[in-house]
Amino acid sequence: MIVKRKSDGKVIEVEPQRFMEQDGSMYAPSELDFNVEEAEEVTIDGWVAIDEAYNDCFLHTSKPHQESQAIADTGDYDTVWESDGKTYLLDKGFFPAMDSESDPLEVTITIKPKKKQ
Repeated sequence: MIVKRKSDGKVIEVEPQRFMEQDGSMYAPSELDFNVEEAEEVTIDGWVAIDEAYNDCFLHTSKPHQESQAIADTGDYDTVWESDGKTYLLDKGFFPAMDSESDPLEVTITIKPKKKQ
């Protein structure tokens, strides 16, 4: 659910009914403005990691950790990054210096809608 913090006007995403951000920050309903028609911008804090198994780039909203995943019946394993938060698929081209052996990179991603003309 997209809301605006009254204290600073920042548009944030919170879990419905609990009013908690992904980082664990909690808010009383009186601290939030629920009448957000069109967000000026959305900011997502997280960690970017590239999975060896899928060769894809993912944004995790909580810090990921590595886990081994079996490859069918070959006896081999690939490494994947797992986390308890939300996970978004990203284009690897945004992070050309990263590969599956890179440590997760802490990032802030801001999405701004174009102004209607």
